[in-house]
Amino acid sequence: MTAARASHNGRDSFLLLLQVTNSTFPTGSFCHSYGLETLIAEGLIRSPETAEEWCRRWLRFGVACCDGVAVAGAFRRTLYEDMNGLAELNRLVQSLKISREAREASAKTGVALLAACRDIFNTPEISRLDASLKEHDMLPHHAVVYGVASAGLGFSQTQALETYLWSSFSNLISVVGRLLPLGQTDVQRILLEAMPLIERSAEIASSRNESTMSSMNAALDAASMRHERLSTRLCIS
Repeated sequence: MTAARASHNGRDSFLLLLQVTNSTFPTGSFCHSYGLETLIAEGLIRSPETAEEWCRRWLRFGVACCDGVAVAGAFRRTLYEDMNGLAELNRLVQSLKISREAREASAKTGVALLAACRDIFNTPEISRLDASLKEHDMLPHHAVVYGVASAGLGFSQTQALETYLWSSFSNLISVVGRLLPLGQTDVQRILLEAMPLIERSAEIASSRNESTMSSMNAALDAASMRHERLSTRLCIS
């Protein structure tokens, strides 16, 4: 990541990055498995190795090519105060969430993130996004809110992308760690070994055109659709 610099109200952007990406920041991401709970229940994920493989696929072919691109797009639109463009980007993200649970997870965490950023940081960028999406009668999606918040807090685009991808992967592997007999050491090892993939995914997201956004993860989309029929569920999605 780039070096820390003065940011929102003169605060250190590095410390703000730590705050926003902390697992205690109220977004509700820890409640979502994005279909992995289904695969665990069906016996397709049984070990740290298979859990790591599926989480890496989710990051590379799902998040990097869809939400990551949206974070970068929202960041750039915020700098130019392009509110109509943000609304269109938000609509595009929703259309790419194929399963109902994936759409709801993206919107629920987006609503929570927007409310938290509004109540904690109260930046004009977040206020404008909130007003614009209400005018368009749309729920905010998590990636769009994160990109707007990052620009408003003075992060660089690289910081926004890398922290979004890192926190997304970290939250998911932590959820999987609760569903499987994964120790904290396994979770941290998987996270460490994912660092090069996170950096590569950030490069993909920053260079990809929004017209080519995709969510190429049919197996997880199908698992997300089956999730609501599980007899026992610990996660929302």
